[in-house]
Amino acid sequence: MSFVSFWVYSQNTPSQTYADFLSATARLQFQNDSENVTGEISFDVQITSTTDSLFVDAKSLKEHEVFLNGNLVKSDYNGERILLHSRFRESDTINLRIKFTSEPKKAMYFIDATGDGSWNQIWTQGQGKYTSNWLPSIDDMNDKMLWNLQITAPDHLTSLSNGVLTQKKELDNVIQWNYSMDQPMSSYLVAIVIGEYDSYKLFSETGVPIELYYYKGEKNKALATYKKTKEIFDFLEREIGYPYPWQVYRQVPVKDFLYSGMENTGLTVYSDSFFNDEIGSNDRSYVTVNAHEMAHQWFGNLVTETESQHHWLHEGFATYFSMLAEQYLYGDNHFLNLLYTKAENLVEQSRTGKSTELLNPGSSSLTFYDHGAWALHALKVKVGDKAFKTIIRHYLTTNAYDNVTTFDFLEKVTEITGLDLLDFRERWLLNKSFPAKEALQILRSYPEMEEFFQLKARSISNFNESFTSFKEVANERDNIPALIEMIQQLTLHDDIRKYDLIKKVSNYDLLEVNRAIVLSTQQINDYNRSVIQTLIDEPSYVTRESAMFLLWQDTKNKKELLLDLKSRWDTLSPELNMSWLVLALSTPEFTNAEKQLYLSLLRDYTDSKHSMITRQAAFDYLIQLDIMSEENYRDLIASCFHHVWRFYKTSREHLRTGFKTETGREIIKNLMTEMSDTDQLKVERVLSQ
Repeated sequence: MSFVSFWVYSQNTPSQTYADFLSATARLQFQNDSENVTGEISFDVQITSTTDSLFVDAKSLKEHEVFLNGNLVKSDYNGERILLHSRFRESDTINLRIKFTSEPKKAMYFIDATGDGSWNQIWTQGQGKYTSNWLPSIDDMNDKMLWNLQITAPDHLTSLSNGVLTQKKELDNVIQWNYSMDQPMSSYLVAIVIGEYDSYKLFSETGVPIELYYYKGEKNKALATYKKTKEIFDFLEREIGYPYPWQVYRQVPVKDFLYSGMENTGLTVYSDSFFNDEIGSNDRSYVTVNAHEMAHQWFGNLVTETESQHHWLHEGFATYFSMLAEQYLYGDNHFLNLLYTKAENLVEQSRTGKSTELLNPGSSSLTFYDHGAWALHALKVKVGDKAFKTIIRHYLTTNAYDNVTTFDFLEKVTEITGLDLLDFRERWLLNKSFPAKEALQILRSYPEMEEFFQLKARSISNFNESFTSFKEVANERDNIPALIEMIQQLTLHDDIRKYDLIKKVSNYDLLEVNRAIVLSTQQINDYNRSVIQTLIDEPSYVTRESAMFLLWQDTKNKKELLLDLKSRWDTLSPELNMSWLVLALSTPEFTNAEKQLYLSLLRDYTDSKHSMITRQAAFDYLIQLDIMSEENYRDLIASCFHHVWRFYKTSREHLRTGFKTETGREIIKNLMTEMSDTDQLKVERVLSQ
């Protein structure tokens, strides 16, 4: 899963050591007017020791029937599991079939992507949520099985799942999609996506088909979003040294996803906030998420942890190999800056007392991801690049399609290197605090980082003492982290000589550097005006937005400026357009009729057809300006019960803020009179928090 997930991982549940679920075949039906899953799932099960019961994890079932070897049998259901009582003898192979209807409350999400009141997109999230919330399955990730899925859905939609598409059959108003796998996986990696998509296909250097999905009519965004996908795929195959372990690789964006991305086997699902045009991709690049989820196809999917204590074997490895992919794409300075930034965050976590050892199952995402990545880098430094690659290849080869512990991995390290890893374990795996001293020593071993630390030390010096150093940095065109650090330090000084440095580095035409220049500028003056005017057309919506605000503050002809910018920009992101609308509403030269139009356009951005990021920005503006309409408050109340906790948390804060105003309180109370008693109580609870 992507590095910005916030849940504490606990995917391990009690194993059925007396049974081995070998394969599963699911046949599922979906209808546009229902948020139920109807179908059946059939398991082939090998009995490994005699027992009088079997169970299948199943939640949110409305109805079900169980068949054993074709015969209808009785079963018990407690809302969590289907329990089957019979005499199961060692070495028997049985068929267990369950016909069911489920009403998922989580793990499968029905999304109204266009705001028309019915779902037009479905996606699943099994990791941390359990596939058994929508499909009877086995929560224990140690029980891997072959999966085959048949999906029947309305014929205007595309249905995706794990494995190769073996058949696509058109029936009356529906299409039946059949997917099949040739290697086993854990149930949490089962995935379904249904929606309105087009796609195009690439092939890796080794011939693996890479299918890239996008919303209909938006191929320009697809080409921008996926522009590094093949490069990353080919790099990871070479770097890891083990062939891609699945039949096909797909990527698909979805609306209102819980995290940045999820590495379902052969099918990465990611938040469409990363699905952007060329300019938007410069601001919110998919590359890190892309590489991270792709690396999981080996680390997590091919070789899977036995329990959450060893979760860094998934996230730490995926994070580190995504960093190596970015090093390949963007160079050593970029990679070293990633190491430095992660170390800074981990040191801060230790300082605040929130740090835990890497093998603690309750560790934070920061620990599992970034501390885990640092542990791997420390190991690589210890054993050398060549030995490290051999270790990784040996680890994957000997544990393919199996479950492992940290100690299994360390055993492979010792087999290859002969090293005693006791000190490594104590410092990097069992240390409750991040080993900052060791990390700093590693960073200082790189000449580039030693220069960077010397530059950082200049932050407490006066301008005359730092000027020579700044001039040297300004000559290093390819050292983007150092240039950005210099720009940030220049904000601390009033010496006008800094503007010559800023102008010089702005001419390098580096997106990250120019963005830093604009974001660090407090106001325009005679020395920086020409630079900001040049950057107003930078291929970055973030840079354009900040530059627009600075120029709007600076000019007397505010309306003329805004109209000129609107006409010269071919495209605007929703966030840039909202910023333009807010400035227009604050510009006296616009007429009342024009402002009414702009207010209407701004208010429309709270509608559920927009992304969470866009809606959140709209609520921020409207609440701050106290111009929320009744429809905006209706959207806000609905957002308070959204399935993504970060979004509903902020929405609830906004609702409480609005309720404190006289107008907001009146609108909210009126809306509550339209609600059921149950919904009224839910809103009252939010307001009282």
